[in-house]
Amino acid sequence: MDLQKNQGTIFINGDVTLNESIKIKELLSQAINNANKIIIDMKNVSYLDLSFFQLLFAAQKKAKALQKAIFFEDSSLEFIKSSVHEAGFSRAIMVHAR
Repeated sequence: MDLQKNQGTIFINGDVTLNESIKIKELLSQAINNANKIIIDMKNVSYLDLSFFQLLFAAQKKAKALQKAIFFEDSSLEFIKSSVHEAGFSRAIMVHAR
């Protein structure tokens, strides 16, 4: 994770399964606690399982309550949009470019 100027960037690579989601949860929690704008860069992700979507939903809810925001790196946007849609979370998870 990279924290600069009240902005945190989280870099995620490879397959995101339950084990990786546990690590990502901690990174997101740190970013939400230390920055107002959180950017997730997933350009090198090839697979997302259900645990990631549940984690992302909870993180977005927490960020919104704290008046903070979670965005996705432009290069990750289409992948995450289609993954959220395919997983059936289109109404629950907001996908915004940074």
